[in-house]
Amino acid sequence: MHTLIDQHGRIVRDLRISVTPRCNYRCTYCDPLGVGHKEPAGVVSAQDVANVVEAAVSLGMTSVRFTGGEPLLRKELPAMIRHAKRVAGVEDVAITTNGSLLARRLPELVEAGLDRLNVSLDALDPEAFRLLTSGGRIETVWAGIEAIVAAGLEPVKLNAVVIRGLNEGEVAGLAGLTRDRPFQVRFIEYMHLDNSSPEEYRGKYVSGAETRLLIEAAFGPLQAVPVDPSAPARLYRVDGWRGAIGFINSVSEPFCAGCSRMRLTSDGRLRPCLMHDWELDVRHALRAADPVAAIREAFVLAARNKVATGIKTPVVRDRTMVAIGG
Repeated sequence: MHTLIDQHGRIVRDLRISVTPRCNYRCTYCDPLGVGHKEPAGVVSAQDVANVVEAAVSLGMTSVRFTGGEPLLRKELPAMIRHAKRVAGVEDVAITTNGSLLARRLPELVEAGLDRLNVSLDALDPEAFRLLTSGGRIETVWAGIEAIVAAGLEPVKLNAVVIRGLNEGEVAGLAGLTRDRPFQVRFIEYMHLDNSSPEEYRGKYVSGAETRLLIEAAFGPLQAVPVDPSAPARLYRVDGWRGAIGFINSVSEPFCAGCSRMRLTSDGRLRPCLMHDWELDVRHALRAADPVAAIREAFVLAARNKVATGIKTPVVRDRTMVAIGG
């Protein structure tokens, strides 16, 4: 078993695979251009994904997360999960989802071997949720979250991106979900991946420190919870509450030094850093006579190009979050 180490000495353990850029929501920070409403040509196939996962496992990667777009829109998702877990032997198989289809599809995902889920939940108020998602219904997402709880998949992680002028007023309510239930509600700093102008981005950005102040003003001081230092979220708890409140301060407190991630975009490109635009086109490797060996070589080359940090002055990007994968 080999270990994939980047040029800065960081071990690459986690692979995120975007299986589709398509989404039934159009969240403002992810798909402002509305490109996620259809499945474009050239999306990676289930066999492509299987080969990439096998190459990743051969290089010591132990965690695979399927993302999008909305990954549950891919009918082959259970087969992808089953191969990763049952065939390739990935230790931790997860998905990031908007939750809208979970109540219906979760049983087949669990049967396939899914270990855990992250659910995007940027608001609790039905109207605020509808505006943020361009028409989403909070009721369907809650049904999905309850399905996760019933299935016993833990921890249940709920992710909220805080954007000024849209959902600061939702922060206290979201944090309050951890009072009686063992949820992890994690507040993510808004990153400049939505093609907005730098000036517009700065006007909408809310730091994790400001979000924490909103929570402590409502519920009192937060107490730190020990976490894996390589994990992106710093966790806290209100005294006596069952769940935890997390802060993923990607912008104000970059955790690049501990980054262990690599991404495969839905159109077949390895992206070593979410915030840096360098990508390696691996479609030729996917079509090779021995695709697993070819993809393994591509992983090594991509790791050599993994930058120390991708956080920089906001710039307008060619690809928004929905095209990159969460």
